[in-house]
Amino acid sequence: MKENADKYLDDLSRKVIGKTSVKSTSMDFTSTVMSQIKAINNSKVTTYVPLISKRIWSLIGFGFAAIVVYVVCFASSSNSSWLNTWNLDTFQSLDLGLNNPLASFDVSQVTMYAIVFLALMLCVQIPVLKYYFNKRMD
Repeated sequence: MKENADKYLDDLSRKVIGKTSVKSTSMDFTSTVMSQIKAINNSKVTTYVPLISKRIWSLIGFGFAAIVVYVVCFASSSNSSWLNTWNLDTFQSLDLGLNNPLASFDVSQVTMYAIVFLALMLCVQIPVLKYYFNKRMD
């Protein structure tokens, strides 16, 4: 039975192929394909744009430097007992002739922990987001 079905399909396919004519491509087929390839190459390509620009990095660096200068020069020893372990008292004793505009500004310990946690999470999330967007571009 299977041989009979195979023979019928073979005859049918020979008839169908025999009745169809061979189609040829147009004369300008190659030039049309090449022009489409050139159009794809000339299309707008996604360029690399950093997640954090150089201007923002400079602002972050300036802010960090300002915090370090504030802690070293203007922080009182009662609020920053952890500075005593690093022996930075010599920097605090320097008289630069600058007044401290934030002398009455006091940050609670919970707020300090929140700021440190935020900075830590930011340092973790930036590489994760960079990896995610790089994989999405590929």
